[in-house]
Amino acid sequence: MLVFLLLLLFAAPALADVVSEKPDAVAVTVYRDTPATARQLRDRGEGDTSGLAMVSETRTVDLPAGRSRIRFEGVADMIIPASAAVEGLPGGQVERDFDYDLLDPASLIEKSVGGAVMLRRTNPRTGQVTEEAATLRSGPDGVVAQTATGVEALGCGAGPQGLVFTHLPEGLADRPTLSVVADAPRPGRYTLTLSYLSVAIDWSADYVARIAPDGRTLDLTGWLTLSNRSGMSFAHAPTSVVAGRLARLPPDLPDISPKTVAAECWPMGVTSDWVRRPQLDGVMADEPVEAPPPPPPPMMAMTGMAAMVRHRVTQTTLGDYKLYSLDEPTTLAARETKQIRFLHQPAVAFETLYVWRVENVAPGEPSAPVAASAVLSFTNRTADGLGAPLPAGLVSIRQPQDAAGGRELFVGEESLRDVPLNEPFELPAGEASDVTVSQRVTADATHASAAGRRERVALAFALTNAKSAPVTFELRQPQLHQPGAAIVAESTPHVLKNGDDVWRVTLPADGAMTVSYAYEVPD
Repeated sequence: MLVFLLLLLFAAPALADVVSEKPDAVAVTVYRDTPATARQLRDRGEGDTSGLAMVSETRTVDLPAGRSRIRFEGVADMIIPASAAVEGLPGGQVERDFDYDLLDPASLIEKSVGGAVMLRRTNPRTGQVTEEAATLRSGPDGVVAQTATGVEALGCGAGPQGLVFTHLPEGLADRPTLSVVADAPRPGRYTLTLSYLSVAIDWSADYVARIAPDGRTLDLTGWLTLSNRSGMSFAHAPTSVVAGRLARLPPDLPDISPKTVAAECWPMGVTSDWVRRPQLDGVMADEPVEAPPPPPPPMMAMTGMAAMVRHRVTQTTLGDYKLYSLDEPTTLAARETKQIRFLHQPAVAFETLYVWRVENVAPGEPSAPVAASAVLSFTNRTADGLGAPLPAGLVSIRQPQDAAGGRELFVGEESLRDVPLNEPFELPAGEASDVTVSQRVTADATHASAAGRRERVALAFALTNAKSAPVTFELRQPQLHQPGAAIVAESTPHVLKNGDDVWRVTLPADGAMTVSYAYEVPD
């Protein structure tokens, strides 16, 4: 039996190691968990794993016949390993691994325990540097090396000390690497597609609405903000974003945080002394020494891409989502935020409404006049100057003012929901002090009817318009959903709009009007 096992051992072919250092091409599709503004994207830290991207890489590899381990180096550092898929392999895929034990001082020491190293010392008086062969016995929590003269704890000698490694231990990678074990029936050059999900890549939509002097149209410009908080850069990549609320579970991410190196030894001298010595090569101090942190990320670069073409994005559907694809590839560098214009629609028609929502109205004296809300009302159709699905985002509203020399002034900002084609939508635009509402309960009593006892409530709303032109006013009350509830009297007919009972009237210039109605509910 022993001889048989030995024959099997020697007969087992060694895995050929095939390395793909980088992709030939890469494409990125970016999703988002919830709509966010460009400001919110910039405020998210590196540890925030919100945002998601599907990364698709094309790689060319030369495979020998038989079983090989293909190492895809340079995948995104925020990859979700379980999501990876490889297409184009000539044979079956046997195994898949993600090497997230990345190269840092602590991992280098840990993987080298039992191996040969060079111990480098610096004479603190003369500065002379000497090297001695040693065997690393423990680390990184207390680094101990054995030389021909004895066993020595690093960081506990009289001068600076350091370790020199002659090779990189197996299993350590200087960048994130995905490995696949696969069978190839014959040798050849193969083009593979590697796709996976990566977190910490996000996007937002932001709009600028410039109201025309006539107050009836506006120019709408939309910007896509792409945010990459990962350490992976995507160069000259076809890029798309997906609008809609994504069905998503918390990501299963490996822990790739760097380990620490500590020098464990009693300080020189008496117990009350703490001799601080110079530090060299990251492992020579009387205190625990952490692995050197990665260089701080550059300031988030904000690049405004002021394109002169009308459209730079093509909109299609992705199931029930909306897919926006950039017409040209773009580069999204590591820890970069950039903006690309995707929409510019001049002369978009809208209607200004003055709105009051009926909430709880208490019996008693009429309320003091309160300013109505100004609302810009649109329909997303070509006839009105739009006709393209609008992803949710923040809209900054601006308007020129003659009193300011014709300069454009900021008048407010509001959130825009996802708006499909041919659907009406509204943008609140602040309060209108020239259009006011005063409300009161004129009757609240219970009476008997053929259907039983019912409570009747009558309301009156005094509307005033101090503007020099007529305005359109809408009084809105949430629709009565209680069984048996009904509006039984009204001064002007109402309509149903977006789940509200709405009374729409035209207020004359420098005029006033009263709108009243009554409803009954079972007592």
